[in-house]
Amino acid sequence: MNLKEQHYIVTLADCGSMTRAANRLGVTQPALSSYLSSVENGLGYPLFERTGKRLVPTYLGEVYLEKARKILALGAEFDIQHDLVLHGHRGRLRVGFPIRRSPQLVPSVLKTFQNLYPHVELVIYEGNIKTMGELLSTDQLDLMLCNAVQPDQKFEYTLLDHDPVLFLAPRDHPLCGYAKYREGFACPWIDLKLFQQEVFILQHNDQSLRQYSDELLRQAGATPHRTTLIRNIETAAQMTASGLGVSFCLKSYLRDMRFIQTPQVFSVGERQLSADFSAAYPRGSRPSEHAVHLIELIRELVGMEENPLHKFFL
Repeated sequence: MNLKEQHYIVTLADCGSMTRAANRLGVTQPALSSYLSSVENGLGYPLFERTGKRLVPTYLGEVYLEKARKILALGAEFDIQHDLVLHGHRGRLRVGFPIRRSPQLVPSVLKTFQNLYPHVELVIYEGNIKTMGELLSTDQLDLMLCNAVQPDQKFEYTLLDHDPVLFLAPRDHPLCGYAKYREGFACPWIDLKLFQQEVFILQHNDQSLRQYSDELLRQAGATPHRTTLIRNIETAAQMTASGLGVSFCLKSYLRDMRFIQTPQVFSVGERQLSADFSAAYPRGSRPSEHAVHLIELIRELVGMEENPLHKFFL
């Protein structure tokens, strides 16, 4: 199945620049630029705005990308079926899943993968990024899914999703009234420095969310006067909902949380900070066909997740 056009346009969007996309695709920058112009001329409308060296999808570009990703996922499924008919693959794929995302991803991924590859054993490991990284480095995992907060040079990463980092506060907190809408943020924006006197419910240093939280506090020039360390992210969110402090959470994590009284959800920082949810594999290695198809399935799955924030703004 030849999906060159969709592959090129999605790669341009993922890379955000002509130079990086050309390097990833193995073509020259002028050739890629000419190809993009040809596609846009055929559509009669640009897919990207050129902002300096950055490529930002237009509204039509966003619509195109949504459909193109689905087409690529369908193409990957067709390729899997084609391979099975021709070769009847057998093998094993060892994949590490973050504990927090595992309940949302593993059942759907495992069911679809087993249907497509009945003779390939999918071995699931659940853990944090440090442990999974050690297993990947010692050839005990073939692939791991993680938030690439500090990319390791030993690995190569394939971006699956941008997951906004959000700030939670008790619903009736008087400081919530200072929130305002700012362009480019996922939620109403609020200044973290207003909350310095509150109890900040933070994760431990070895958790990626803690590293994102520390970066947002640094950007705001905010120093919490009191902190509480909680490893379980949902526990921290529930504590915030109960009025015991403020906390941070990823947008995707909120989807399956149930609150008696929902907390207020805000964006903070100089810009909308997002976790780059990615698939990582050893640098220089070539992922198996099974791994490539699994990555496409997961990208499609996270792309189909409904917006979890509507319940926080009722």
